[in-house]
Amino acid sequence: MANTEDTCIQLDNTTNVDSSPSIQQRESMNTVSLPSTTKMSMDSDVFNDEESHHIAYNRPKSVGSISLSVLSSRLTKRKKLHKQLSFVADAMCFLGILGIILMIIENELTFSQISNQETVASWSIKIVISLSTIILIGFIIQYHHLDIVLYAVNNSIDDRRVAITYTRIFLIIVEILICAIHPMPRAYPSHSNTPLETITSDESTISPYSLSYASVDVGLGLPMFARLYLVCRFILFHSHLFRDTSSRSVGYLNKVAIDYFFLIKTYLEQWPVFCLTIFCIFVFLIGSWSLRACAYSSANEHLTMQNSMWLFIITFTTVGYGDFTPSTYCGRTIAAIIALIGVLSTALLISVLTQKLQMNRWEKYVHNFVLTIELSKKRKIQAANVIKFAFKVWGMKKKGIPASSIRYIQAQRDLFHSIHSLHVVKEQQGHLADCCTDQIDLLANQRNASTQISELSEELKIMKLNMNKMQNKLVEMNSNMNNTIIDMQKTLYMLLKKVSK
Repeated sequence: MANTEDTCIQLDNTTNVDSSPSIQQRESMNTVSLPSTTKMSMDSDVFNDEESHHIAYNRPKSVGSISLSVLSSRLTKRKKLHKQLSFVADAMCFLGILGIILMIIENELTFSQISNQETVASWSIKIVISLSTIILIGFIIQYHHLDIVLYAVNNSIDDRRVAITYTRIFLIIVEILICAIHPMPRAYPSHSNTPLETITSDESTISPYSLSYASVDVGLGLPMFARLYLVCRFILFHSHLFRDTSSRSVGYLNKVAIDYFFLIKTYLEQWPVFCLTIFCIFVFLIGSWSLRACAYSSANEHLTMQNSMWLFIITFTTVGYGDFTPSTYCGRTIAAIIALIGVLSTALLISVLTQKLQMNRWEKYVHNFVLTIELSKKRKIQAANVIKFAFKVWGMKKKGIPASSIRYIQAQRDLFHSIHSLHVVKEQQGHLADCCTDQIDLLANQRNASTQISELSEELKIMKLNMNKMQNKLVEMNSNMNNTIIDMQKTLYMLLKKVSK
């Protein structure tokens, strides 16, 4: 058995909605549909026949039943969540960059020791890196929790678990793994630390490392540069396009997501040279230090920063002089990545230079206008030359100068050259007219043509209406004239009858 009860209350009074402590709005509501409760009584065959289970469920709210107070609270909660996400993104960016800087300092301290021995200072820095990494992972979990809550608020979802998909879980795990990699502190260093400068060449014995050798701290430290994606998130939350409500609304209406990829395209469109310069500087510094950390000299020492920068430049530009080469698999991997980035950056640089060197629309108009004037002058000059040399040849024929004379041949040569030059100028004018017409002009012509066609169609409609009115008037006049003629005939007939009597 099932019993259904629907509730609908008719309200004519006003409702106060508090969107803020100092602002009160009054909204008149005619009908409010309350969520009805349906009670279903189901007989259970498993238990006793007298026992029944009552299942209550709520119908989903309609759009008209959402009050202004609910909308106001939802917008307030959404704004608060955006602020919290921005704060968490700032903290994550700070911790990520701090960890990278501490990792570089720790490795530089280790590089200055014999055989990359760990010092007390480097061990202490590793402790700080581990603590910052733990805090960073906590902020990552908090960020995704707030993101799920914001998704539920934006889509009016009561249960937040609906927003947890396998893709989101995979991305969270990948992000945690990226940020969790760092040089971990091992046993407390108890040996004496001696810098490399105190070891003379006689006391030190060179034992070359194998090609696969790479320090554990370097292997765990280089992946920390992947934390720089947090800078992209920081830029996203502080961008005016993302923070502006109007731009996000326009993007939502046009089904365009205001995400980081959209921001990259926007910034490359607005400031291409600045963006590429900043990108190349960061890649240059990171790649140079990575080559220093992975590459070794013949004395089993790390390359100096100057030599690493030179190795980066010749690898980035795909020149490769061969005076410096990576001595480990780690260095070769870094060099291969640098070469790929160099090829892509070169392609981007060429496209940016092409865009910068290309004339804009108005510059093209001015340039084409000047060329048109010059070609028209050349055409007039060549046309005048054709007429002049034609009269000259005709005059020589009249004077009886033989066709084999040098003067006659020279005049004919000048005539044919002028005719050929005139054809060339006409062809150049045709090509220039084709070049002047670009896509924008075609769109403008199409827009003007469509406007004129719409105006003509409106005029034709008006003319058709006027013709219909005229036709109706003519029909009416015809009927009136027929009636008048009939009346006149009747009158004449009556007069004739009277006269005949």
